Amino acid sequence: MNAAYRQLTIFQLLISQHIVNKAALADQFQVSLRVIQRDLSQIRQFIAEQNLFYKLVYRRQFDGYQLITTQTSVSKQAVLVLIKIALASRSLTTAEMTQTIDGLLQLLPLADQQEIRPIIKNERFYYQPVHHGQDLLANIWELSQFITQQQAVTITYQKQHREIVVRTILPEAIIFSEYYFYVIAYNAKYDSNLFYRVDRIRHLQTTSQAITRTRAQRVEDGELRRLLHYMQPGKKMTLQFKFWGIVEAALDRFPTATVIKEYPAEKAVLIEATVFSWGAKMWLLSQGANVQVVAPQSFVDDFQAELKRMADRY
Repeated sequence: MNAAYRQLTIFQLLISQHIVNKAALADQFQVSLRVIQRDLSQIRQFIAEQNLFYKLVYRRQFDGYQLITTQTSVSKQAVLVLIKIALASRSLTTAEMTQTIDGLLQLLPLADQQEIRPIIKNERFYYQPVHHGQDLLANIWELSQFITQQQAVTITYQKQHREIVVRTILPEAIIFSEYYFYVIAYNAKYDSNLFYRVDRIRHLQTTSQAITRTRAQRVEDGELRRLLHYMQPGKKMTLQFKFWGIVEAALDRFPTATVIKEYPAEKAVLIEATVFSWGAKMWLLSQGANVQVVAPQSFVDDFQAELKRMADRY
């Protein structure tokens, strides 16, 4: 066995989280302790020259050498939480969810992986993705690159009722909400920022068409996330509603919300929030008799009309 192969074998042991003992290695490879020491020095030099996120250290209590990472690593607790969130989202196909979970687990030492696998085993077995059946990871990454490069693209898009259209857009942000990934993009034809579900994009390609926007037309996805609900835009507005439900749930749903008045006798509060109207209306309707919209009057009228249309169904 030549020196290069011997050093590669030792490095493979180290990177597999083994602690290597010089005497044991010398016996295994039938060489002297000095040769093994030289091998370890060569490995240490290789790590330094290649700027790898590792350091070779001697563990006195084990009388051996160990490779430790110098990069800040993610904790097993964080990986478990991320996997749980991913599974609950139901947003990826079974194959892509498997790929994502296995990739996250590979960030951890083998012992931590083995600790997490039984915890998620049942959820992985019964995982049921949403019904679109489209692989998303490649498209999401590609769209993210177009956002960074401010590159316009032409997409073939399947609308809600299966109509196929072609749109030239400038992708600006990608947001996940309620099981689906959306790309928010400026459409020059409609002079508006519109929402496209990523799973409904059947084809996309770059275009030489230049799309420019004013500063006011640009999307700030962090700010948008505070105001947008159920990926339904509508008109930006400040509303007030009286609420008899769990206050924390309402404040969590609307990040801009504050309690401006309390009604202890009724066990209710008055909440004010800046929102986009359509998504806000969908959530408020879901709360049934726990909600009374107070202002603005135009929204109250719209809410009452919607309630009448609902009642007429029965």
